[in-house]
Amino acid sequence: MGEINDRLLNELIEAVKEIVRKEQADQLRDIYIVGDIEKDTARSAIERLRELANEGDSPITVYINSAGGNVTDGLAIHDSIRYLVSKGVQITIVVQGMAYSMGSVVLQAASPGRRLAFPHSWIMIHEPAKWAGWQSTTAAAQHLDRLKQMQSQIYRILAERSGKPLRQIIRDTKRTDFYLDAVRARDYGLIDEVLGPAEFATPEHVDRTSAVGAEPPETVDAPDIAASEHPSRTSAD
Repeated sequence: MGEINDRLLNELIEAVKEIVRKEQADQLRDIYIVGDIEKDTARSAIERLRELANEGDSPITVYINSAGGNVTDGLAIHDSIRYLVSKGVQITIVVQGMAYSMGSVVLQAASPGRRLAFPHSWIMIHEPAKWAGWQSTTAAAQHLDRLKQMQSQIYRILAERSGKPLRQIIRDTKRTDFYLDAVRARDYGLIDEVLGPAEFATPEHVDRTSAVGAEPPETVDAPDIAASEHPSRTSAD
């Protein structure tokens, strides 16, 4: 009986160890994109994506809390995620805080149905010309063709994943920053699901039939990120 009990105890210990190992492995398959999206952020995120993909095809979760940043660096992260998704890796992207500007584009790279946000998160999209990082109209004019190509790429990403007509995406973002809380972002098609009690994310007095496209509450201090490659914003770190 003693030998049997010892064997059962050892099997139980090994089973618990295996559960712990699995939980630790799952936790290590998280990636965080926090703060400005620029070359170092992109390099770190892409390197980590490749490492995890090489380790196996288990799901990966990307947490994002960013006010945006450089267009090409954001598109590099987006394309890297889309490539792995096309290879069969499930990648979930979770907004915790905000996904503004290029952050909202990276968000669209997630696997189908895996664009998520916590209830009090915010998503903002705007005219792609504002994201290019040029400080003057002279500089923008010198790169007009490239600017138009970037605009087309980003508009089509947003339209394809949101299900909204391209014309509506252009109209909603023309010369303005288009802010959506988590519930309205879901209704608009920029995320697939709100994590947690979504009813607490939108005040009860808001008319849900007209919520999509409405301006955010005046009490929200939304950062102005339209003018530069590294926008001024509230802390995302």
